[in-house]
Amino acid sequence: MTKPLKTLLAAICMMASPLIYAEENNQAPQNENRGGIAWGANIATGIDMGGDDMSTLNLHACFGYQNGWFRIAGVGVGIDAMMSNSCRSFPIYAIVQTSFQPTPRLLFGDFRAGIAYNQAPGVPDRANLYLQPGIGIQLAKGSTFSSYLSLSYTYNGMSFYGDQKDTLVHNLHRATVSIGVTF
Repeated sequence: MTKPLKTLLAAICMMASPLIYAEENNQAPQNENRGGIAWGANIATGIDMGGDDMSTLNLHACFGYQNGWFRIAGVGVGIDAMMSNSCRSFPIYAIVQTSFQPTPRLLFGDFRAGIAYNQAPGVPDRANLYLQPGIGIQLAKGSTFSSYLSLSYTYNGMSFYGDQKDTLVHNLHRATVSIGVTF
């Protein structure tokens, strides 16, 4: 089994474990356990940690389900635009934001796993593995919205030969800071 596949399976297991625990320990207060439709958006910047000059400005949106256990559990899409060149990445992923408790907490986990449709000049477009585990902190909460700040590690399997001779961009690793809102 390849390393990216093992990583994806581990991420899926981490996302599924709160669901199993929630089903076995359903002792949340009745008003916190009601669920509903949720959607959200965030804006972020990803700082390249691999020295490839591939830092990004990101805009993402998601849609899914929310209840006492989950701020949101659903699907998301985004645009990650590299700031120093004309490369683009379009991630499509499953998203789970949870505090692993039956009631919302100040800190929560933010997990995203899927594929990124990557575009680079002179290279055929490709779909690669996309992972983004992170932690978030709730900033404000109203009756219909919740805002947050998160810090994540972002992995994108994008690989191509760079602009300069004998350079290779091989897998993007970024530290990502985002500010977002869910409704």
